[in-house]
Amino acid sequence: MDPTFFRAVLAQWASGVTVVTTVGNGDGRRYGMTASSFSSVAVDPPLISVCLASAGTTYRMIRRSGVFAVNMLGHDHRDISDRFATPEIAGRDRFANGDWDTAWTGSPVLADSLAWLDCVVTACHPAGDHTILLGSVQDAATPRSAAPLLYHARTYYEGLVR
Repeated sequence: MDPTFFRAVLAQWASGVTVVTTVGNGDGRRYGMTASSFSSVAVDPPLISVCLASAGTTYRMIRRSGVFAVNMLGHDHRDISDRFATPEIAGRDRFANGDWDTAWTGSPVLADSLAWLDCVVTACHPAGDHTILLGSVQDAATPRSAAPLLYHARTYYEGLVR
């Protein structure tokens, strides 16, 4: 299958937008990336999954620390999504925008996100150029109620269309 065509087909699936974050193991640095490949897996016990590029810095740091958080973005978080979606640049702090707190695991959580989930890695499954991370939810919050930031056909939708 042609990768360009495959991406065009997948772009037809509308999804919410998240920022997956973690903390460096021992160095205290924060890492994160925009991700839309997120899903609930089970309620008992509470499990979620995220799919991250295996060669990415955030994935490598999650493997080292064994923890991560998923921050669900609201319609007004497009700038944060864009910041975490662009490649890391030396000296540029992705966490400079937004009000970030620290969750139980040490992972950064966005104080005004729609919701966040703080997780411990329970399994990693290689899948092509990505890895499926399974996370056991240790803590969660719903800081505010607002319309979500949605992504469809390579375009943001800042709120629900009715």
